[in-house]
Amino acid sequence: MTLIQWLLKNKGFQLLVLVVVLTASPVAWAQQDAAPIRFQKEKIALTSDGSFYVLDVVDGRSTPGASIGTIVEFTKARPLVVDSRLERSLYNFWSYSTPGRSDDMIPVTITVKDLAITEKRVAPNKIEGEYSIHLSFGWTRQTVPVDLTHYQAKINYTRPEAAYDHEALARRLMVGGLKHLDKWIKENEGKNPALARGVKLVMVDKPYRDTQDTVFYRPERKLTWADFQGMSSRPGSSYAAAVFTSLSYDGLARMKGKYIEIEIGVKVFMVKSMSWSKASAHNDYTLRHEQLHFDVTRIVAERFKERLKKMDLTVEDHDSQIQYEFLEAYRDMDREQKSYDGQTQHGLNTGAQAMWERKVSEEIARLYQIP
Repeated sequence: MTLIQWLLKNKGFQLLVLVVVLTASPVAWAQQDAAPIRFQKEKIALTSDGSFYVLDVVDGRSTPGASIGTIVEFTKARPLVVDSRLERSLYNFWSYSTPGRSDDMIPVTITVKDLAITEKRVAPNKIEGEYSIHLSFGWTRQTVPVDLTHYQAKINYTRPEAAYDHEALARRLMVGGLKHLDKWIKENEGKNPALARGVKLVMVDKPYRDTQDTVFYRPERKLTWADFQGMSSRPGSSYAAAVFTSLSYDGLARMKGKYIEIEIGVKVFMVKSMSWSKASAHNDYTLRHEQLHFDVTRIVAERFKERLKKMDLTVEDHDSQIQYEFLEAYRDMDREQKSYDGQTQHGLNTGAQAMWERKVSEEIARLYQIP
């Protein structure tokens, strides 16, 4: 018995076969009705000297998929669809012109916010159409998304109701999008922080000049009692003298080439009007104790500089990162000064004072390469 004979004998199965055929037919018709499009690769002439490459393409349209709109063929509306996923087709097209990759190049992600064609028949043998595109360009720098630029364009056209090269028209828009990015990068490279590949830190030792009230630290310029110009007596104070030392920094950020260069200069200083002494305590031993307070501040400043050199500064947060480390340096300075005075009993413990003098002197000699 053949399959046909068996089906005729078992009439209950005829309805099942009929239902399967009818439900499958619309899908086949829809596939046949769509007009496929394949983007032809072409080498787009770029002028930004290999500053970027296309890393990824994202279909960010409200209704993502293969369809890019509707065209009219012989009075009939047909969906226009790409031959594969839209993001894959466009990636293959754009990345063809940016094949190189290096650490200094920007890995651009292109988000397709709009790519659509709409056609309508307005008269016999007359079709009006509109192609629109909206692209956003960005990249991820140190895990932070960075927006670069946007590209929007439209092409309105009228054509006869005949075969038409919709792919060439769409390709014009896509070429225009990549050229827009290329031009924007060329115009902004070395100027716009959005294109900065990272941060480079430059430490500078500026020769700060003393002022009437301020002495800046220099190893050859030792403190004298004339520098202590504050009130010579403090009610209730049993100390012979006190020196006010501190540190600060100057910061200058600027684009230099493909990086943000941050120039840091650290100041270590004492303030005369806030430093004081009792005339009865004017001797070399006491002055040396106060000088070491100044030396300790200088050593703390060097630690601050070394921590900055080791940091992975980011384009977005470098200012707050440096400020945080400066506050840590200030706390470090306060701890070191209290430890120094506590262990030496403000200079009264001569043995501890001698130990601190050896330790601090060796560190200062190392910093300034003093034999």
